[in-house]
Amino acid sequence: MALEKIEGIVIDVIRHNDRNNVVTLFCRNHGRISFISPVGSGKTARLRNARLMTMSVIETEVNFRSSRSLQLLGAFNSSRVWRSLYFDPVKSAMVMFMSEFLHRYLRDSSAEPLLWEYVVGSLERLDATRGSIANFHLAFLIGMLHFAGIMPDMSGYEAGDYFDMLAGESVPDRPLHRNFLTAGDTMELPKLLKMNFRNQHLFRLTAQQRREVMDGLLRYFSIHLPGLGSLRSPMILAEVFS
Repeated sequence: MALEKIEGIVIDVIRHNDRNNVVTLFCRNHGRISFISPVGSGKTARLRNARLMTMSVIETEVNFRSSRSLQLLGAFNSSRVWRSLYFDPVKSAMVMFMSEFLHRYLRDSSAEPLLWEYVVGSLERLDATRGSIANFHLAFLIGMLHFAGIMPDMSGYEAGDYFDMLAGESVPDRPLHRNFLTAGDTMELPKLLKMNFRNQHLFRLTAQQRREVMDGLLRYFSIHLPGLGSLRSPMILAEVFS
């Protein structure tokens, strides 16, 4: 079988045994794929492992074998060079969150090139940003709502409405279940959903408000994507911005 050139984002690296790691990539044309990668020793191995930090972007050639649950990751090159993501503690916390979220979100190997471009573009913007990034993770999650197909429908919103998280829309009457936002919180939702990477610095949120928005977004994702589960990295972000 011929070698195929691929480009992928490293979303997880775990120790498999004494000799190998399992590296999970989100590939432009193949979606989520896991690889066996030798740990090795010495200077060359240290350089290889450094290039496989989470949210690195690499290019490699793979001989895909359907009989393997884990493909073999041979030689590779970095296709993007991040200048600040791993050296700025705040950006590093953002990278940790994005990696953990994507690892839970990407459940299969379906190709999603537009999502791949969104994630790489997010990393490029985060790497280049010199100003405030306190709301960057919120903007990232709001952008992810589109790809998940669960962007809230606020087109019929009127003052006093509730946001029904199960239905994904504003409703005039309080839902009979507990997965909803109060009328006061719902009033802020149309404005928050306009947040993006270009304007995130304009949203003046306190640390408490930021945590509440984060918790609400993750709760909404988990309702519609049950496999998402609870994440550990939001607690780290909360401490960073407290």
